[in-house]
Amino acid sequence: MKKGTVLGMLALSLILAGCGNNSSKSSASTSTSRTSAVKSDKKSSTTASSKVSSNSVVSSTSSNSSSNEATSSSTSYSSSTSVSQKTNVQRLAQFNATLKSNMGTGIILPNNPGYSNENQKVNVWYEGNAANFTIYYSSDSNGQEFNATNLKNVTSYATFTKKTYATASQAQSAVNYRTIDTNNGLPTVNLGYRLTGTIDSGAGQKYLQWNEGRWSFTVHATAVNNEDPTATAKTVVSLLEEYYLPAPNTQGSGSFNVAVSNDQLNQTLTWQNNNVVYTIRANSIDTLIRMAATVK
Repeated sequence: MKKGTVLGMLALSLILAGCGNNSSKSSASTSTSRTSAVKSDKKSSTTASSKVSSNSVVSSTSSNSSSNEATSSSTSYSSSTSVSQKTNVQRLAQFNATLKSNMGTGIILPNNPGYSNENQKVNVWYEGNAANFTIYYSSDSNGQEFNATNLKNVTSYATFTKKTYATASQAQSAVNYRTIDTNNGLPTVNLGYRLTGTIDSGAGQKYLQWNEGRWSFTVHATAVNNEDPTATAKTVVSLLEEYYLPAPNTQGSGSFNVAVSNDQLNQTLTWQNNNVVYTIRANSIDTLIRMAATVK
């Protein structure tokens, strides 16, 4: 082989080798670049996933926080409502403690104001002593001090009276109890709960009367005003299924009116305990019965 030919072939080999190295470097560079891109994508994906997860935790925490706040708020509201419902009962209990301190622990008193509107604070003032007293109940939005002087000029929604007589027979005659046999021959009306009342009409008035245990009850209606005592009597009967009146030593009576007026205490319960007579008067039958049921 000629020397020129050998030198030509050697030069060609060197050129091809150089091209191969460049191609390999390019391929390696491309491969490295793709690998970096994948790692970057994975990192981005991981970061995104981490952010989503983090956001989920934040969202969950926020949700739990909101839930906890809602629960706390609900609990707080429930607690506040519970306390609110007890406010007037607790207020009355404080007044009763003062009354017993002034007149003796042996006296009995209503332990419920008879109404549920906590925006109106129960007020109390009284006159008398342990043997004979009258307690006046009123209400306003602010609440007054016990036995505040200005309460004497305020219209009461209820009163509770104790009167002591010389003998039990005198006390009994003050109760105005009516026996069943006084109504023989009068028209009857079904009051529910297996109770039957009788209606006595005359001179433009109607009186529906019935007896339960040691109690006699009468509902008055004015016929000329088209009043009917039946509905009111049924209301009383239903309330007495829910609330239990004090047990009279001998007798008790209830006197109710169909016509209701806020400034008239024309709903009355009276009962005897030996020579003592207790009377509650109120402008509402509901208030009257609720208060009476808690006297002790």
